Order: sequence, then C-alpha cells, then structure tokens
Amino acid sequence: MKHSATYNRTAIMTHAWEIVRRANVAKFGLRTILHRALRAAWGEAKHKRAIALIEEKAQTQSPEVARTREAIAALEGKDRWTQADYARIGVLRAALRAAVEHEQAASDYVEKRELIEAAKGRFCAVTFTKKDGTERTMQVQPSTLQHHVKGDSATEAGKQATQTRKARHPHLLAVWDAQARAPRSVNLATISRIAVNGTVHEYRA
Repeated sequence: MKHSATYNRTAIMTHAWEIVRRANVAKFGLRTILHRALRAAWGEAKHKRAIALIEEKAQTQSPEVARTREAIAALEGKDRWTQADYARIGVLRAALRAAVEHEQAASDYVEKRELIEAAKGRFCAVTFTKKDGTERTMQVQPSTLQHHVKGDSATEAGKQATQTRKARHPHLLAVWDAQARAPRSVNLATISRIAVNGTVHEYRA
C-alpha cells in the first residue's frame, strides 16, 4: 500500500543543524558531526513516519467490524425486542468482540513488521519468546534478507508458495539473523521488544 506522504527535507536539515550546534565540533570536526547529525535526523524522521502510518491504519475499521456494529446499532434502535432479537444481539456482540480482537492482533503484527522493516540496512534488535518458552534477542538486518531470496527470479510455484505461507501464517516474519548469517522466522505475536533507529518499543506478552 503506497502513501503520498513525503519527508520534509527542510525540517530534517534544520534538526540536523540543531544537533550540530549541541555537539563538540572542535573535538570531532564539522564534517563528522554533520554526517552523524544527518543520520540521526533522518532516522528520527523515518521513525515518526512509520508511527504515523501505523496510527493511520489503526484508525481504519475493517468491513467486518463496521457491518457488525451497524447491525448491533440497528437492533438496539428497535422499540421492542422479540426473543429472537435477544438471541441475535448476543451473537452479534460476541462476533464483534472476536472481530475487534482479530483486527487488533493484525494491527499489532503490521506495527511490529513495519518497525523492523524500517531499519533497512541498519541493525534492529528484536526480543521474542521461542517455542520452548525461552526468551531470545536477535540482531536482524532487514535489507540483507532481500539479497538471499529469489524474489522476481523465483518460479511461479515458488511465489505462490510464499504467498500461501504469508496468508496461513500472518504472525510469522522472515528476517535475516545477523549473528548466525542465516534467514530465520520470528513470531510477531511473541515479540516483547523492538529496538530500532535509536528507539525502544515494548509490548505486552
């Protein structure tokens, strides 16, 4: 999904110079300080944009949730209820709770996925719980994974298999383990901490 929002380069440069003014230029030199400041300013801008996109998606109701809420509102607007109405409102409310929980889980997966992918060529520390119940922190590098998958050169059967895995297992994210130098899968549902672009995000298990 593409978004029309672009980066405010003037604001990023202004922020970079604010960092430069606070730094010890005499000790490290203007060029080195400015380079570091630009990296920091761009990192913060990308982080803010990722958060904005996440919040934008969170405000969008799924059609299922919207339809269920409309059905509940229509039923609650009736002057008199029959026995069938009492039974139906219970079913609708249960369906709404299930749909909202599913939507929240999906939004949570999207948020974690986008935060990790925002690291691109930089390292991102992801803390999650493994199948055996132990906690692990993995250093991942999102862009490196792209060089180790077939992508457009994959066969149609291979592409279809990848799409099928994503549909059946939306909670799994393929990442590049920088320490093991190998692809791994992380369960988005068990991630408790993501450290990316100098910011730490924590989640309840």
